[in-house]
Amino acid sequence: MIKIIPKEDFEIAHRLRDYCFTPYSGERRKDFSYWLENSITLGAYEEGSLAGLIMSLPLNMTINTVSYKMGGVGFVSTYPEYRNRGIMKQLIMELLVKMREKGEIVSVLAPYSVSFYRYFGWELFVDRINYTIPTAQFPNFGKEMDDVHRFSFEYNDKKEFQAVQVFHNKEALKRTGMVQREAAWWNRIERREADSFFGVYHKESEIKGYVRYSLKGLTFMVNDFVASNVQAEQALWRFISSHSASVNEIKGSAIVNDYLGFDFNDPQFKKELVQHEMIRIVDVKPFLEKYQWAELTAPLHLKIADKFAPWNAGVYRIETDGTVKEIMEENQPNDLLHLDITTFSSAMLGYLNISMIERYALSDLSDKIKLEWEKALPQMSALFYEHF
Repeated sequence: MIKIIPKEDFEIAHRLRDYCFTPYSGERRKDFSYWLENSITLGAYEEGSLAGLIMSLPLNMTINTVSYKMGGVGFVSTYPEYRNRGIMKQLIMELLVKMREKGEIVSVLAPYSVSFYRYFGWELFVDRINYTIPTAQFPNFGKEMDDVHRFSFEYNDKKEFQAVQVFHNKEALKRTGMVQREAAWWNRIERREADSFFGVYHKESEIKGYVRYSLKGLTFMVNDFVASNVQAEQALWRFISSHSASVNEIKGSAIVNDYLGFDFNDPQFKKELVQHEMIRIVDVKPFLEKYQWAELTAPLHLKIADKFAPWNAGVYRIETDGTVKEIMEENQPNDLLHLDITTFSSAMLGYLNISMIERYALSDLSDKIKLEWEKALPQMSALFYEHF
């Protein structure tokens, strides 16, 4: 049986999570308790016992300046004696239904297996690099008297911290993949990363950028790096590099397309490609209705295949004014773009260009259709900082 886990079973859910992952205690345990109660939390029951669980945390995601409701899927777990029985398949299918009911149009997760989640409709959408910069290669952007305010979660000016949150959310609306963080999400970050510090760069009394970081022995760990312009980026790097007397390396994560280090005096530091996040469009029609197209010079026709969210399967006509209509399959034109939900989800976040889309299309594309879709799809690359 698949059902929402009732409050009286939360302690049992804790036990299942702790068995399948590193056990939680203290603030992390409190955090998990909060999201058990404030998320879509589904359990699979076998003869009255909780065998598996899955959770969708209520978040949001910017896609080309538009904020979409997003379900952050996490804590996917099953006891070993119940595995290979199709339990997780049932949980995922029911979760898609529940997310749609809640208006969560897109979903993001960090996969333990790309192929497993790809089967259910999620696809990669971010190429990230983990970087390590040794002292000798710390960036050098000259000496400036930058106005940088430093504080921590424990010792902070509430007004300044609130201003950082407002700044973060304003910047999040500019960048595909970023989440506008509500108070509950900042509380989660504090519970899980209480040792965080903030370095906040001001220009003419306005916040122009901030870095959230932690000091792990001799390592400066960059957790968030948000800047509104290149001057703010350089000011934040000057602040980070000013720690050279107490740390011997900087570690963090960035997006490949952001060309981290291009303007450093020595950009040849260690960079490791990682692909941590996958996306799925849960509800195609409302997704298309909100989507900000680059240029619609002619109506587009799109056919979607989706065996785990059957409400998505069908043919859509996108008019030049952006309105979307579902049309009967017998009325579909011969010349359309036919994609499965995985390719479609990744393509709409800018991860695939038209050549890659054509490669994975389920039918041949004419030159005319390729050109129309190439003009319609905005050029963007996704950034994603959050962890579930």
